[in-house]
Amino acid sequence: MRISATHSLTEAARGIRTAVFVVEKDYRPEFDGWDDDPRTTHLLAFDGERPVGTCRLYPDPDHPDQPGRYVIARLAVLPDAQGRGFGSALLGRAEAIVAGEGGRIAAVHVEDKNFAFYERYGYATTDEMYDGGTHGWMTKPLDRRAD
Repeated sequence: MRISATHSLTEAARGIRTAVFVVEKDYRPEFDGWDDDPRTTHLLAFDGERPVGTCRLYPDPDHPDQPGRYVIARLAVLPDAQGRGFGSALLGRAEAIVAGEGGRIAAVHVEDKNFAFYERYGYATTDEMYDGGTHGWMTKPLDRRAD
């Protein structure tokens, strides 16, 4: 398994997000201004030479009351690669990058059926829940030495 980082959204990452979020889950709009923002880091996980997972991270501008908060978002792994550690590896790498940039809090916006995945890695739900509790923010304090 290999994970690469870039500050631009690659076609491979776009394809993974389209397959997972648009085709499989019917989420729209999937792509936004954060995809092209220079503060965003995009990660891409590979199974051999094949890209199978992606996520992005950026400083959170919407929570000035929480300095050092970063958003880790759009974590997606192709269905045939799920359950093999790619999502965990992407999350761990994203957390390490955030901590390395001085971030103190990792935040993810999650669908309720995925809460347990993030809870395994120390995330806790916040009081920012939506859609009758089916979506919400989860956060995790980061150790700056995590990288």
